[in-house]
Amino acid sequence: MWAAYDCYLTASRDILGLELREHEGYKFWELAAIHGGFRVMHEEFCLVSDFPEVLKVDDQNEPHCEDGPSHRWRDGWSLYHWHGTRIPAEWIEDKSSLTPQIALTWDNVDQRAAACEILGWHHIINALNARVIDEDADPQIGRLVEVDLPDHGPQKFIHAKCGTGREVAVMADSRAKTIIEAQAASYGLTADQFLVPEVRT
Repeated sequence: MWAAYDCYLTASRDILGLELREHEGYKFWELAAIHGGFRVMHEEFCLVSDFPEVLKVDDQNEPHCEDGPSHRWRDGWSLYHWHGTRIPAEWIEDKSSLTPQIALTWDNVDQRAAACEILGWHHIINALNARVIDEDADPQIGRLVEVDLPDHGPQKFIHAKCGTGREVAVMADSRAKTIIEAQAASYGLTADQFLVPEVRT
């Protein structure tokens, strides 16, 4: 809501002691910033939006919510974000409306990446008839697969089961030729250095 800009403007006055005649006129803008969010200035009036009643962010302070709007105002108007990327409301409110086909062909590349994360890459690679490169007998080690992503080309994935039994898929090192190499690379190790964990979480 532009709060950082106003903090910058007021710091010189409140902390450094700078006194300017412009501060007299600025006080009205400052009050609008303190008591409201976005604003529109006009020669004859000023429109100030209230702060949203819901404002959710991720651990990077980017707008994000997995089960509702990241922003919602008291009149019901809402915005939806996935780790900082604005997305259509239906991708969250009606998850069945988001399919691998929609995710992979969406025009906006940032939104496309968000859609793939929302769906889960395991759904994406299942829909693309992944080519199996290597597979381990242990489903928690999983298999190394490759798919052709639109506008990207071949991409390798580790496709496995996590310690909770859920199906997961994560992008793999393009140089990996075996699932062990791919698993090791995900930890920053070589295949020789990698030890299969006794317990997976």
